[in-house]
Amino acid sequence: MPAVAEWIVGAMVDAGRHVSHYAGAYRAGAAPPAARMGRQLRGATIGVIGYGAIGAYLADLALALGMRVLVHDPYKTVAPPLVQTALAALLGEADFVVPLAVANEETENLIDAAALTQMKRTAWLVNASRGNLVDETALEWALDEQRIAGAALDVGRAPDQMPSPHLARRADVIATPHIAGLTPEAIEHQALETARQAAALIRGEIPPGAVNAG
Repeated sequence: MPAVAEWIVGAMVDAGRHVSHYAGAYRAGAAPPAARMGRQLRGATIGVIGYGAIGAYLADLALALGMRVLVHDPYKTVAPPLVQTALAALLGEADFVVPLAVANEETENLIDAAALTQMKRTAWLVNASRGNLVDETALEWALDEQRIAGAALDVGRAPDQMPSPHLARRADVIATPHIAGLTPEAIEHQALETARQAAALIRGEIPPGAVNAG
């Protein structure tokens, strides 16, 4: 879904240039105490975990922005200029770690304390997929200990897949209430895709992209 991938890019810009930090200070009636050094996306490394439709679209956007794109997906093969890599290598090299894997028993708490410890201290975790992919206790620990720079979350373990309030209120977290795919275009696409999948099932066919095709 393009809308989700675009949200992720926006979150990376926000994280790299401290947009929410400055906007929040000004809205509170005070100028930020000091300008903070920013980071441009060009030349930065993004790690995409799960190369489905959103991951592929995000990878294209990241390449257009001049980013190095690492991909980890044990069920997909990618070609250059994308770099296919093991999860540990991705976690250790990426400036932005983006989990986009399917949420199931295999990926429950995929980003746990061990994974967060492997990330660079300057790296951001960006999750707009499913809250199930992230161990929130471990994430809170990593933020408290400054094991990572911050997190951008559109999902979490609160009701309706929203970010959990105790994380969303933090200064080192950029949070939105599960709205990454909330655009007219995205809703229309989802409705049409659902209709196409239903039609395929009626014909006795396996819908394209089915996770449980077997």
